[in-house]
Amino acid sequence: MESNSCLLIDTEALAGNVRAIREDLGEAELVAVVKGNAYGLGAVPITRELARLGVREFAVSHPSEGLELRRAGIEAPVMVMSLPLDFQVCAAAEADLTLTLGSFRQFEVFRAVSQKLGKPLKLQLKLDTGLHRIGFVPGETEELSARMKEYAPYLNVTGTFSHFADTVIEHMDEQLKLFLDMIAELNSRGIDTGIRHISSSAPLEADAKYNLDAVRVGRRLYMDNPETPDGRIRECASFRAYIADIRERAAGETLAYGNSFRLPGDTKVGVLSVGYGDGYPDALAKAGAPVLVNGKTAHMLASCMDQSFADLSGIDAAPGDEVTFFGYDAAGNFLSSQTVAALIGDSEGCGLTAALSPRVERRYL
Repeated sequence: MESNSCLLIDTEALAGNVRAIREDLGEAELVAVVKGNAYGLGAVPITRELARLGVREFAVSHPSEGLELRRAGIEAPVMVMSLPLDFQVCAAAEADLTLTLGSFRQFEVFRAVSQKLGKPLKLQLKLDTGLHRIGFVPGETEELSARMKEYAPYLNVTGTFSHFADTVIEHMDEQLKLFLDMIAELNSRGIDTGIRHISSSAPLEADAKYNLDAVRVGRRLYMDNPETPDGRIRECASFRAYIADIRERAAGETLAYGNSFRLPGDTKVGVLSVGYGDGYPDALAKAGAPVLVNGKTAHMLASCMDQSFADLSGIDAAPGDEVTFFGYDAAGNFLSSQTVAALIGDSEGCGLTAALSPRVERRYL
């Protein structure tokens, strides 16, 4: 290992999570969400591992993420869930990515690219049922039907999807009804809407009635529900670094840029080998987040871009010892990333791994 830190990904835990998810899917297809570099775990290795486990469809957010998978030789269906920018459409279509159609202005762009490539573009319709981000709203179904018929030679619609705005059951029920009503209206006007999907990790955990034909699963591939864990899903990733140095510091001495942290008492301070430049949030250091050192819990004090500080008082430690910021340490002690993430308002925990920079080595066990 050459890096100052590593994110260790347990592929056996990932496989167990996939098995548990399939138990809940029924007849619905699993669409694995690998956006954001697979939430920081590494899009290409994770996609390959999921494909080995039998996952057949994937979803990303940006066309560039889909192109990365194609350049790595991944040929499975890959859906781009955000609206592509106009200049991205041609390359994405050439790579056989499934693009999102969610705005009337896209019809002309898609026609031009289709004519250039000599083939219809593979698309999925995005319906806006309440998130109000992208997609066609209920009052637009008549015009949408007319446009789709007009541009039919250029469009190959494989599915229709929406996204829940929250996980309140009453709200999800309202959105599900609106989604199904819009699809029914499009179908009544002669539009083939393909497979239907609105559910993701949290709705899957709430009720199977939201599954429909497919479920887009991201967070649940890698970690359980933070509020109502069922125990079948294991955290897949552990973030570890090292103690670079240890010094006894006196009360009143300061740490970090701008003397931002003043020690309230004499403290055994460990200098750790990562900082916010590695993606460890400065807010966690300021919140005194826990870390594991030789099986004991220490607490963060402050951070710089490339190094950070922890209070090692009362802990038997030496330079070179490992520090675990979340996940499992080498002895099997566990510090939940979701518990740590909650200190800074991350309700699920995915933000911690997604934020880790490329200089954090990814290792697959």
